[in-house]
Amino acid sequence: MVLACAAGLSAQWRGDVARLFLKAPDHKAISERILQEYDGLESLQDKADAAGILAFCFGHLNDSANETRWIVEYFETGKGKDSGYAFLDLVHQADVIGWLNDWRSRYPLVTEIALIRGVGDQSIIPQGILPLVVEISTDAFYKFSRGTSVLEGGQFKSGFNIIALDANELFLNSGSRVYVLELKSGRLILKKEISLEIEVTSPRSAIPPSSPRPSFGPSTSITYTLAMYIGGELVMTSTKVEKPVSLALNIKPSGNPYGFSPDYILKKDQPGIYNSFSIFSAIGLLYSLLKDLFTKKGKKDVEPPRIELVKDMSLVFKQRDMAGRSWETKVGVKLRTKNLPYVLSVP
Repeated sequence: MVLACAAGLSAQWRGDVARLFLKAPDHKAISERILQEYDGLESLQDKADAAGILAFCFGHLNDSANETRWIVEYFETGKGKDSGYAFLDLVHQADVIGWLNDWRSRYPLVTEIALIRGVGDQSIIPQGILPLVVEISTDAFYKFSRGTSVLEGGQFKSGFNIIALDANELFLNSGSRVYVLELKSGRLILKKEISLEIEVTSPRSAIPPSSPRPSFGPSTSITYTLAMYIGGELVMTSTKVEKPVSLALNIKPSGNPYGFSPDYILKKDQPGIYNSFSIFSAIGLLYSLLKDLFTKKGKKDVEPPRIELVKDMSLVFKQRDMAGRSWETKVGVKLRTKNLPYVLSVP
């Protein structure tokens, strides 16, 4: 019964809109009819179709504020996946599709924000960089920030782009890191919040939370004293001095030809774009980083590895202290994103 009602609602508003279009279209009347139903629409298909026509109507009414509101709804909620508007007559179907395609050519629709997982147990952390993938439908200027600090800026190219995150900083402590990605096309600025939840399990994290955590640098020694008492009298003491386990993961800074660098900030007087490149270049880079892995398995000729995009992943880093003992640092990463309110820049 619910499905039948939803199907009836969908057919009703589409039929009403199609009839209104046939009458030398009254864009105000069409928009008012759709707005009566929009909040009750359940399927993304209906929402995409309705939002697209609303943007079209407000564009023809020279209402730029509502045009922008509904074109953002069309792409962000409906992902720009309309039905093709086959319920309209051919003339107006072509008008709506052509108008939306003009927006499609310049709207910076982000189709993916993800992490890259390695092959098998081998993580892909090229030269100390945790690659954050941003896949976008068209070229757009961007700004990537954390708090009040701008970490990167420049221009994304249509397709597959990389933002370079400093793995050394991320993987030393558990906690949440929140970033904001801004994308600008014309006056429209889209904002997306990107959260990384980091969980680090390492020798340091084994210290009970209630215990004071030692503060020491890389050259500081730790002294342990063992005392034995019999009948309240001290009969033996033993003292041991050793170096602490290194807190650094020793992930080297970038030196690769694509310019990934954890401390790279675009300079105003040197506006070269280094962080964006084609998917083929990305495959080539990751293939070269994993070449040794395949060679160890005895394979002479291998296909380039597939790039697997994920929202959650686990990494293990093996370490060794000054006494030669092995330790493992385990890192869990969870990526979450959400849209923030868009803004219109001053002309």
